[in-house]
Amino acid sequence: MKLRFCLLTLIGCVLAFAGTLSLHAQSSTETIQDPEGNFTVAIPSALKPEQGWHAVEITDGAGRKQVEIIYKVREEGLLKVRRLEVDKGAKLVDVIKKDESQTLTFLPNYTKGAVEEFSAGNGRIPAMLTAYDFTTGGRPKKGRNYYLMVNDTTVYVLRFTGNRGTMEALRSQTDIIARSFKVK
Repeated sequence: MKLRFCLLTLIGCVLAFAGTLSLHAQSSTETIQDPEGNFTVAIPSALKPEQGWHAVEITDGAGRKQVEIIYKVREEGLLKVRRLEVDKGAKLVDVIKKDESQTLTFLPNYTKGAVEEFSAGNGRIPAMLTAYDFTTGGRPKKGRNYYLMVNDTTVYVLRFTGNRGTMEALRSQTDIIARSFKVK
């Protein structure tokens, strides 16, 4: 009986230590700022870019610098942050419906998923999340958009897309990244 108690205590200590290491590994983040200085977002740190999230600065067709955040390679996971100007008094659910009708419905094999409320900015920022499936080149993809209404006329959309299996496994990380979003 005493041996069994000692063994269970040892196993408990090992699990607690492993959990502490896991939390420490998850808690190290890197803060990314967009090139125009409008926002920051924290991503989980990786020793090498091919092992996790990393930021890449790009220039779009209009010559604006933007940041894209990539998980391993672009096909595995990609985060693009976009700013939407909305009418004063617009409801977030209406902004999502409009964005869906103007952008998402044109994706190949688009399948609408759930829309759910999301907690951002310690509950101070009205936020919602929508998930959807689509294909690219015959490959199944998943998208997850976080809509954050930072003031009466501005909504930021964090658009995560990537391989379906990868994006499903990264759900907790995408939630953490969205919650870390801060407007300057």
